[in-house]
Amino acid sequence: MAADSTAEKAWTPSPASAAFRSLILPGWGQAYVGRPLKAVIYGGIEQTLIFTIYRKHRLYKYYDRREEGNVASAHKEDRNRLSWYLTGAIIMSMMDAFVDAHLYNFDVSDDYSNLTVPKPKSAFRLGNVQINFSLILN
Repeated sequence: MAADSTAEKAWTPSPASAAFRSLILPGWGQAYVGRPLKAVIYGGIEQTLIFTIYRKHRLYKYYDRREEGNVASAHKEDRNRLSWYLTGAIIMSMMDAFVDAHLYNFDVSDDYSNLTVPKPKSAFRLGNVQINFSLILN
């Protein structure tokens, strides 16, 4: 029996699940991936926008009932603009959670010992004339 077959795989978050969680509850996708600070930031931004949209909608309805068209119209425009901001924040949050889940096991160490630098193509040809050049960085 091989040792590899009994060894458990390390847990890695699913990118689709992270994005879906971020759609359902603000900051949940970031928390799922293990980024609590981002979860608080995205959650705070989205919750603030939701509350402000609700407040602007209530003000719009209040001034609309009182037949103050200019003030009601201004609150309605603010509500609609903030709704677009919320949509953008939700999409950004979903994309951030998706990318963080993809890069969950990405190595960010400063060890460059295995770094290989490809050799640049160093020839320029024009008809029968060929010019070779090289750049050496130390």
